Amino acid sequence: MNTLGKDRLRSQMIEVCRRLYDRGLIAATDGNVSARLSDGNILVTPSGMHKGLLDRTDLIIIDPEGHVLEGYGRPSSELAMHMAIYQGDPKAMAVVHTHPPWTLALSLSGHWPSSHFLIESRLLLGKVSIVPFEGPGTEALAQAVAKALHQGPVQILAHHGAVTRGASLWEAFNLMECLEHTSRIVGLARMLGEPEPLPGD
Repeated sequence: MNTLGKDRLRSQMIEVCRRLYDRGLIAATDGNVSARLSDGNILVTPSGMHKGLLDRTDLIIIDPEGHVLEGYGRPSSELAMHMAIYQGDPKAMAVVHTHPPWTLALSLSGHWPSSHFLIESRLLLGKVSIVPFEGPGTEALAQAVAKALHQGPVQILAHHGAVTRGASLWEAFNLMECLEHTSRIVGLARMLGEPEPLPGD
């Protein structure tokens, strides 16, 4: 990818991070975002920094083995998970990981639905699998996520958060936003009664 392309991708990543923060999907140093460059290298957010306040110069470029090529500081603590996703899905060009409140509330309380309630979530999200708990930043978590990739582009990480992937940063962001919006509606519906699943689910 040429310099202009890298610069545009950096700007998009900063915008995605700010929107994730503005929508309450991440807080403080939570979450991480990455995107695959055309040369196979990865642009990724740094570890230990507030994602809603990042500057383009804070972003890091690593090679496919995880070695830092450009930037300062340390790449995301969830780098192993991002790398496992890219290795497991050659079509994935971006990964978004957050700690979405409504999604986590449903999964922590055992109320994550086994079927869809909204047509939009069925069309956009497909099957949303829950990955069993593994420690954050571990190879065990990376491998657990990799095993679930065949089920769809959205995974909930038990007692942790969620991860989405797409052909672009905006696609991965849209999936995360749709997941949390759906979870909020389902959560509110459960306060009023028992939601009815979509026909056929």
